[in-house]
Amino acid sequence: MAGKRKNYKKINGEVIFIDESGDPGLSKISREQSPYYTVGFVYFRRLAPLRKSLKRLLKKEHNKKRYPAKLNELKFYIPDSNLINKHRYTPEQLEKYKNFLPDIREKAIKIICDEATGVFGAILDKNSIKKPTWTSETITNYVFVNTLIDNVMSNISPQYRPSILYDDGRLSSAKTVKFEKYVANKDRYLGQNGLKNYKYVLPIPEKVASYSEPGIWAADIVAGAFQCKYHHEEAHYADLLKEKYIDNGKRLYWHI
Repeated sequence: MAGKRKNYKKINGEVIFIDESGDPGLSKISREQSPYYTVGFVYFRRLAPLRKSLKRLLKKEHNKKRYPAKLNELKFYIPDSNLINKHRYTPEQLEKYKNFLPDIREKAIKIICDEATGVFGAILDKNSIKKPTWTSETITNYVFVNTLIDNVMSNISPQYRPSILYDDGRLSSAKTVKFEKYVANKDRYLGQNGLKNYKYVLPIPEKVASYSEPGIWAADIVAGAFQCKYHHEEAHYADLLKEKYIDNGKRLYWHI
């Protein structure tokens, strides 16, 4: 059934988590605010140690009052608007927490490097988009699926058919149906034309609640690291991930 949430406790075996960073909107205002849209991919052959370590890190940072108590997942960037509007944090409070983010990010990245099998980032320069029919939905689906197929699945050679999971806040139920058809049609086309560089029928990506799944936290950290490198010209965090890069670690979408 389209849009069904995956129970993270039941996920076993190999798995790829995917999350995004940056505004995928293509309006002029959005381009000025966030010229880059990035997607992070994290591949695991064994997931349990990462879950345990990231949950422990979150709990420690909460206890030390270095991370917002109402934010129950680790994220590269603190979601200011949500915490201010929904949980009544003040900008001053959030600014205090941001002072601790560099250290928390480095700790989370170390855990990812210790436990993940590989990571990859897709980076889209929205100012380079020339095709007039692109929408935020079609462009994000294109980047998600083509990077997954061409750069991740084709390079990791999973022993078993992996689960593919993404944050359930990404798409509405109606858009999820269209996305799943796009994935299935793309995989079928490659298979029928002998262009597939991976085994198995590509699993249809499934939604998972980010607050309950540390694998999504890891993908958010990876996406944020690449967003930070290209949008803020700070490569430190992406460089820390280099030891786990799949292939060359990134795909740049500069002209589409």
